[in-house]
Amino acid sequence: MFVKLTPKATAVSPAATPTAAAPTASRYHRLQDDEETIDDNETTTAQPQPGSTSFSAAVYGVVFKSEPPIRSSTGIHRAIPKLDEVEYGIQMHQPSVQTATTWRSHRQRWPGILLCGFVCLLAVVSITVGAHNAHTASVQRRDKVQRAIALEKCIASGQDCRTLRDDDGVVNNPKVYPSMGCELPNYQSKNGKLWAVSNNGTRVPLAVKGVNWFGMETGQQVPFGLWDNDQNGTTVYAIADFLSLNNFNSVRIPLCVQNILANSPIQNSLINSASNRALDLSSYLALLRTVVQALGYRSISVMISMHTLNIMNSDGSLWYGKTTTVDDFLKAIDMVTGALCSDAYWNVLGLDVKNEPFEGTWGSGFPNDFKLGAELIANRMLKGCPKWVAFVEGVNQQNTIVLDGQEYGYYDWFGGGLHNARQYPVQLATPNKLVYAPHYYTPAVFPQYYLFGGGTVGAGNAIIDFVELSDDALSSRIMHTMNDMFGFLNDHKGPAVLLGEFAGLYTTDAHPMKTTQRCTDFTIQRIVQDGYAGGYMWSLNPESAYQYNPADTTGNFVEGLLELDWRTANMPFLNAMKGLDAMPDLKPAPCFPITLSS
Repeated sequence: MFVKLTPKATAVSPAATPTAAAPTASRYHRLQDDEETIDDNETTTAQPQPGSTSFSAAVYGVVFKSEPPIRSSTGIHRAIPKLDEVEYGIQMHQPSVQTATTWRSHRQRWPGILLCGFVCLLAVVSITVGAHNAHTASVQRRDKVQRAIALEKCIASGQDCRTLRDDDGVVNNPKVYPSMGCELPNYQSKNGKLWAVSNNGTRVPLAVKGVNWFGMETGQQVPFGLWDNDQNGTTVYAIADFLSLNNFNSVRIPLCVQNILANSPIQNSLINSASNRALDLSSYLALLRTVVQALGYRSISVMISMHTLNIMNSDGSLWYGKTTTVDDFLKAIDMVTGALCSDAYWNVLGLDVKNEPFEGTWGSGFPNDFKLGAELIANRMLKGCPKWVAFVEGVNQQNTIVLDGQEYGYYDWFGGGLHNARQYPVQLATPNKLVYAPHYYTPAVFPQYYLFGGGTVGAGNAIIDFVELSDDALSSRIMHTMNDMFGFLNDHKGPAVLLGEFAGLYTTDAHPMKTTQRCTDFTIQRIVQDGYAGGYMWSLNPESAYQYNPADTTGNFVEGLLELDWRTANMPFLNAMKGLDAMPDLKPAPCFPITLSS
């Protein structure tokens, strides 16, 4: 809003009128601001007084008064120019009428404004820097705490554990494992090797250095060890990292048909979901899927074992039983292929069609003919997932063999008897999809008489006064018995042959000459030297139980690749497994990027 004031005519003193003798001061006349004084009687009245001829108006800081200011240094009176109107609120530049007071006020005001601005800027910068430093310090403290937690979860094996920092700052405990972007290869078995074949035809041979990790075949329905409390237990991340760091590239996971069909939610008390955030406990198969993804993040493949029919393992060793029908078994196969046959689970090799069918026959044509059962199950699997391979074990039968000039009668290891596969090989609808996966063990599982140089078989099949063999003799007997049970299948380099289970008790072997321990060492030698496709040691779990230690003593003896706390490696056992590192085709599970081959 603008207000106009119209001043009256102002009487001008003659002395203030410019004359030739007294020239007016130039508008460029220099004012000595530092020496300038203002008369004490000067006032700056904002309103004209009644009856007075004086007025004042502030326009751009210029003060007009009835009496002109006197410059003492010049003695010249400057006349006040007559203004018809003064508009308040409009800034008009009139430097010729600025007073010394205005100049001084400008000079005094601007340093203050600049100082104030500088102080404000400094405050803003200080606050910003302080906030940034505080945030950085907070993040560093959080990372330090998270790394300490991750270090505590790390499985001690002489290797430096790797770290994965999630987007919320949590270390080694992702909310979801990132997609690897890998296609599900077409896994094949031929020329004595396991192969991963990409969609564009790239072929990679793959030797297996694997472990068994059990628990999902039990009533608890979870892989053991994931309870992770303040005293023991671990995480799926820590297990995958430990295995990868020690050159393991595959895990065999036993399942239960009853659990698959029920597909029930998992009890939260069995897995620490806070330290295993990526694991989906909503169902049995959901848990399996996320375990597979966790292992895949470290390029570890998975072989699924159709291990038991029910949670008590009381329904027999075949693919059917008193309470489980063949249709039940095949439905479970369909559920597993439906859950896992996709690029998201690219690291699944296939199924071990039935674990240790020791009650079966081979090539007999009877209902328990496991050759026929294996073909039925494998073809059903291939219908649901054509890219997988079928792992087939052997049966259990009595045999005779001559060792060091002496004939021995013996029974196959459960799952190890493939003698009749020479005459009755497994025939599948799709070629190159068969892998033979027999088992071979040590005296801790059963004291086979051929593994000793003498003694008397006593109660519970313990060998009293056992005699241990030399390294050469023991190694030779292991080689010949492996060949007799299944090794001959590897001679022709047709379908790949690998051990689905081997080893067992190791570090705690109580034999004076470590016969149990040496059996594992010589089995590994045979795998490498005879060109097997690899093997899965039994087992990762420290709860793995054995019945003999040494051969004359029965009991319950436990040992695994991990110590009982699940946070420390069983170093002698772990070092023994390094023998498998000599396999020429040992490598992480190959990832074929989807974008390159599609």
